[in-house]
Amino acid sequence: MSTTHTATQERTVSLAGQLTNALARSFSLGVDNEGFTHHYYRPADAVVVSNGRTLDLYQPLDGRPLREWQAFVSQKRGWASIGQLAHIGLRVDAQRKGTHA
Repeated sequence: MSTTHTATQERTVSLAGQLTNALARSFSLGVDNEGFTHHYYRPADAVVVSNGRTLDLYQPLDGRPLREWQAFVSQKRGWASIGQLAHIGLRVDAQRKGTHA
């Protein structure tokens, strides 16, 4: 009796799938003009602000749109650079929270 073995196929993940997975966890909003990095952590709905490896601030958003934090930093410190996924992440956050992007 012969047995046929089929090769297991590796699951391929599309670029869109990878992007969605990344945004589901966290992403960098960017670096402000004072050199602090702002990172959004979605499972906690919070922004973590750090200076290198030193934690400066942990700010829960409590359901508020992430765009409010972005605007706050724009007014207080300004942005030196914007994170690579920030624009998409802000849009996804607005859709998830039911606000306008």
